[in-house]
Amino acid sequence: MIVIPGTASQVLAKEVASELDAELASVTCKVFPDGELYLRIESEVANEECVVVQSTPRPQNRNIFELLALLETLREEGAARITAVVPYFAYARQDRSFTQGEAVTSRVLAKHISLHADRFIGINLHKSAILDYFTIEANEIDASPELGEYFRSRGIEDCVVISPDKGALAMAEKVASRLGCEHDYLEKTRLGPGEVVVKPKNLNVQGMNAIIVDDIIDSGGSMVEAIKMLKAQGAANIYVGCVHAVATGSAISRLFAAGAREVVGTNTIPSQISFISVSSRIAEALR
Repeated sequence: MIVIPGTASQVLAKEVASELDAELASVTCKVFPDGELYLRIESEVANEECVVVQSTPRPQNRNIFELLALLETLREEGAARITAVVPYFAYARQDRSFTQGEAVTSRVLAKHISLHADRFIGINLHKSAILDYFTIEANEIDASPELGEYFRSRGIEDCVVISPDKGALAMAEKVASRLGCEHDYLEKTRLGPGEVVVKPKNLNVQGMNAIIVDDIIDSGGSMVEAIKMLKAQGAANIYVGCVHAVATGSAISRLFAAGAREVVGTNTIPSQISFISVSSRIAEALR
């Protein structure tokens, strides 16, 4: 097996290759003055099982083009089997058309990956239904256990895991199972005209250490509100964890300013808070 690193996932690709005791390919990537990419896979890949590891964070279009170019090149060079590992899958929030004529961009990307790959592996897709857009074998990895193991290693006691909404409740449950604690989600309750209360649906967090988890932190707006609400409910310390640290602009600073004691993400996207590696989960799926 040969692991081909994309420029957005160079360290993660190295970790995956080490986990599998596989060869890490040498890839040259240069940018011409007009912005066009030059790519060359320097390793011999003919008749080999090849794994491309390339996330698609911003700049999405460049990273996506690089991913597709690597896949097409491997096919042309005679690779026996090609797996596209896309730790962060861009356009996952655009999974259906809401208005006539609106492009379903997640479907566009899925179909283009399917042209030259034999298998797709993603991690915590924002919408799992995207897997149906692939015309090849397509699998999704859940990195929630890695978040749970990280916070367990921190030795946090008297804790509760909270999701900022009901949509991330399943993730909160999986993280909580690793910590042996309870979990809940924040729910809005309308008391009257213009009066809304946001608090955990079932649990009392007074004096507890709260761990808020979600799949993506982008601008951080929803997470900032969740931190404020939990502080208002009397939570002691608040920790924040996510799988995909998109973290646009000053998102991380906003979370700390709101009162988060620690903010952490996985390395599906390299960032200042990407302390948790998903390499073992990817290697397990590839085995």
